Amino acid sequence: MIKLKPLSYFKAVVYHGSVSAAAEALFVAQPPLSRGLHLLEEQWGVKLFERSSRGMTPTEAGNYLYGRAADILQMAQDIDEEMHAFGDGERGVVRIGTVSMGIPRVTRMMKVMGKRSPQLSFSLQQGDTGYLEELLAHRRIDMALVHLPLTGQDGDIQMLPLARSCFRALCLPDSPLAALDILTLRQLADWPLVLMRRKSGFGVYENVLQSFNKGGLSPQLLADSSDVPMIKSLVEQGLAVGLLLMLENEQDWGGLVSRQVPELENVADDLVLIYRAQAKHRSTLNSVITAFTEEARSA
Repeated sequence: MIKLKPLSYFKAVVYHGSVSAAAEALFVAQPPLSRGLHLLEEQWGVKLFERSSRGMTPTEAGNYLYGRAADILQMAQDIDEEMHAFGDGERGVVRIGTVSMGIPRVTRMMKVMGKRSPQLSFSLQQGDTGYLEELLAHRRIDMALVHLPLTGQDGDIQMLPLARSCFRALCLPDSPLAALDILTLRQLADWPLVLMRRKSGFGVYENVLQSFNKGGLSPQLLADSSDVPMIKSLVEQGLAVGLLLMLENEQDWGGLVSRQVPELENVADDLVLIYRAQAKHRSTLNSVITAFTEEARSA
């Protein structure tokens, strides 16, 4: 049977590169840490490290165990926190990640849950879809509001559609583009553009460029960014026209004007909630998912 303490020792040695550095980081003596590593190697009959004067390098088996050990230790920590939450009457922290577009939905959910379960608290993170998928995969968050398509293929991930996004061009109110109700790609190709782009993976940025290319157009790309406030700032300074996703009822852009771009509607994507299947078995998380579901159905 796997014991957690030797696994935590092993993970620390891989991360820090030596027994001495790991012992210092964990505030333990070196002998029990070394014994823990030897116990693991004897238990499975494999060599986990190549040892040299320059430190310890994980073998192929060691690299495999490192990934699994990180998951097991995080899962053990999650179980510990969840069981304490049961003991405390379902008090606890719900960890949620969201893309910029999902922030209003998260705040509305928190308002609903504040009335239903005032003992709950939340830990919130913002990032792009790929980053949030990684956090969920490593159990750093419980759920996330992200854009499709997903970058991973985890069969354990459940998905709840929340809203359909639309493409808008963002410009200054005194821009000639602001006088038009809808904009074409040909009109936009004459202006410097700043586009939303994921930090990793295929997404909106690539789809927008393909739409320009299909029309025989070469857009003037000033910048790309995964950060909506950065895009908004560039538009406010008159440096570019922003092309980004937003929700239909999203109107307040702090004095900026948004205009429809019908040719890009086919590349707009869905805002979805993703979570692990096990979340449904924890009443706190299930109640949060229910709150998101209710709003999606009422929209």
